Amino acid sequence: MKIQIRGEHTLPQIRRALCEQLALLETDYALRFGRDVTLYLTPTNGFGVDLMCRDERGEPLPALHCDGPYACAADEYDTESVE
Repeated sequence: MKIQIRGEHTLPQIRRALCEQLALLETDYALRFGRDVTLYLTPTNGFGVDLMCRDERGEPLPALHCDGPYACAADEYDTESVE
């Protein structure tokens, strides 16, 4: 499945658009799970000119990788065992 957001937007606008589309999948299509998500982003300067993200050494940053969201203790807390 592909979700496209057309045009140049700020990162908060992109985040909001993604959240809206994911919420739509949950509510209108009863989707509850997904896996192996890849987001392609073309960084720009706000005027439509493409930019290259760089790391602390000045090397190009072609990708970021993660294993999912940060797991906090509250997510793991078993509320059923508490009386």
